[in-house]
Amino acid sequence: MDGGVLNFLSVSQLKQFNLCTRRWYFAKVLRLPEPETKAQALGVEGHAQLEHYLRTGEDVLGDVARAGRHLIPAPGADLLVEESFGTPSPLSADGVPFIGHIDLINPRRLAEGVLRVTDHKFSSNVARYGATPAQLVDASTEAGLQMVGYGVWAALSDARFPGVRVLELEHLYFQTRGAKRAASVLASVSVEHVTREWTEKVVPMVRRMREVARAMRTADAPPNFSACEKYGGCPFKAQCISGERTMSLLNRFIPKPQSPDTAAQLPLTVPHQVIPQPLGTCDRCGETLTPENTSKLRSGEVLHVSCPGAEVAAVLPPDAPPASPTMATDAAPKRRGRKPKVLDVPVTTPHVEHQAPSDSSPSAPSPQGERLCLFVDCVPNMPAASLSEYVAKVAAQVSEAGGVADLRFAGAESTLGFGRWKGALSMAIRNAPPAPGAYAALGLAHSELLQLAVEALEPLCGPGDFVRGAR
Repeated sequence: MDGGVLNFLSVSQLKQFNLCTRRWYFAKVLRLPEPETKAQALGVEGHAQLEHYLRTGEDVLGDVARAGRHLIPAPGADLLVEESFGTPSPLSADGVPFIGHIDLINPRRLAEGVLRVTDHKFSSNVARYGATPAQLVDASTEAGLQMVGYGVWAALSDARFPGVRVLELEHLYFQTRGAKRAASVLASVSVEHVTREWTEKVVPMVRRMREVARAMRTADAPPNFSACEKYGGCPFKAQCISGERTMSLLNRFIPKPQSPDTAAQLPLTVPHQVIPQPLGTCDRCGETLTPENTSKLRSGEVLHVSCPGAEVAAVLPPDAPPASPTMATDAAPKRRGRKPKVLDVPVTTPHVEHQAPSDSSPSAPSPQGERLCLFVDCVPNMPAASLSEYVAKVAAQVSEAGGVADLRFAGAESTLGFGRWKGALSMAIRNAPPAPGAYAALGLAHSELLQLAVEALEPLCGPGDFVRGAR
């Protein structure tokens, strides 16, 4: 890449671009570093062992590679191992030359017009992640992009492989986890087929890559949110979501810090509950009590909210029924996973002692230092802003960024479709949470947006700063 001009490409770049255009933009246009993953390190080691064995016949194969020894041709000087595309390369698309290496080319049946091209793959689960023969010959798939490119290169190298009519495209898989096993996926196809696939599917893709290479903004490189966790996770998720070091499409729906006088900061009105007057210091930890952090239990103890000496339970409204000693307080419900265990010892929920209503109402939520306090389906015991307003703003900006009226109804053609909007909304909230202070999330059972927001914000709350109403 030089000044937005593609000087050369590789088939691996085609796969990366097809998986996520923005990931390719980060890696090849902006040239952000990509740390090597453990899986990639295993693959590099395995490829080195296979190359040495095929070139020399010396068995240096590890346990993973040795599981597929019966599928590897006998070493010999006629095999082409880690064969380079050459300079100049015969393979190109839309005027852009391709460079690269092919793991193994077996010409032992070339007299019959058959040439086998093999790519070695190291996968954690061969049965789950292995390609099918149909995918190997389809350039619209990830596996096909690579193998069709290799096939076209071989077909164009007619001086080296004269008379080739049939290409055997092979993925030879080696499993890196669990039982050591290997499998061969093989597809036979004509030279005309791979040439047609390259012309009809790859050449238009390279034209799009030329356009993205000239892009000045990250927003011009569309993301694929469904690929964020593939292959160990995208290394550029932080830049894509937060906009670090570069702009991002998601920057458009990350909310800006809110000022205290905005409507989102207006407190909830709680007519039947008031804050007790300052009572000196906390009975357990000695913290100075203020109108914003004072809480008085039925036992008569006066504590401050989030007191490290006692875990403050959910605050119930004045008209709530008395707590039953036979009811246990369960952990916060999870959207997936095992059901939380019920406590062996019944736990009763203490109530806050309420006083007579006051004519004055709180004016703004206390910032509580750098803490984020969240009250879920319960009446807060301090001034609190409505979390619903914050969530509605973020959801609207996510919808606008995705080009839909409502992210929950994004169609299949949208980057937010098939439920991907949930991940986008959660990531936006986690990377730009509301300003420190107290927030109330009421009516959780009736709002999926609010449920996602609470799940995203719960890990950001400190001990005692996340309070959920007892049911």
